[in-house]
Amino acid sequence: MAESDGISQLLSANDLARLSRLNLSSRFTVEGTISGAHRSQLKGVSVEFADYRQYVPGDDPKHLDWRVFGRNERLYLRQYEEETSLRVHLIVDGSNSMAYAHGKISKYRFAASCAAALAYITVHQQDAVGLALFDESCRMTIPPRGGAEQLRVICRQLAQHQPAAKTDMAATLHRLAEQAKRRGVVIIFSDLFDDCDKLKAALAHFRRRRHDVIVYQVLDRAELDFPFREVGAFEDLESGERIVTSPKDIRASYQAAIEDFLYRCRQVCAGLGVEHVMALSDQQPVDLVVRHLHHRALAGR
Repeated sequence: MAESDGISQLLSANDLARLSRLNLSSRFTVEGTISGAHRSQLKGVSVEFADYRQYVPGDDPKHLDWRVFGRNERLYLRQYEEETSLRVHLIVDGSNSMAYAHGKISKYRFAASCAAALAYITVHQQDAVGLALFDESCRMTIPPRGGAEQLRVICRQLAQHQPAAKTDMAATLHRLAEQAKRRGVVIIFSDLFDDCDKLKAALAHFRRRRHDVIVYQVLDRAELDFPFREVGAFEDLESGERIVTSPKDIRASYQAAIEDFLYRCRQVCAGLGVEHVMALSDQQPVDLVVRHLHHRALAGR
């Protein structure tokens, strides 16, 4: 694949071979009209005829079968069982805090590779996938569609983006929830460095619209372990605020604060029925996606 398509910048040929054996599905009923592999419980116009039922006043006459009426002079409606596409919405935090990299790759690059992997799986199973990149506002959106060209466009955007600006995650998620009217799977990639109460309200907005929501909380292991030893300057990547201090003077309070923050994030997700995935950027992105989807498949049995 051409380097410019973005796919090869984020996923290797071996990654694609592993991902092609995986499946992503919703924990809930889906809806839509693109041909996919997810059975819907809705009755409507679709590709697979299910049954007839007799017309009653108030039914939509556009579904009447006039051939049946011509044979027996009775009004019958055609009913269909929808075989629908899954719509996957990938929402990736591209703010400055995601640029942090104590190890080999930044949190953003790790998130982008995970998102590309899930986009590939979705397209491979003939479903629809879209992308939103945000920082303090939504920088770009690609509505869900299927096909190889959609995958190339998404991966190109993920590969080209450079993290910048502060984040306003909650406000952005509310706007995206308003736009995602047809329920599907919403997968958010972020360090979640925002107010937990605002995050809860934003995630609840997606859940009220009956989306299956997954949060990949992407962190660098150094943000958990705080391995620093020498006196130095510590800078907030979004606000620019700097302090000069000895790590030993703040290690205990920092680790207590980060543990409390992670606990609150997990509690917010659990309380809303949102799946929380801890994603540390020192692991292989595809390894994490494979483990997560295997676990998800087992949990759904």
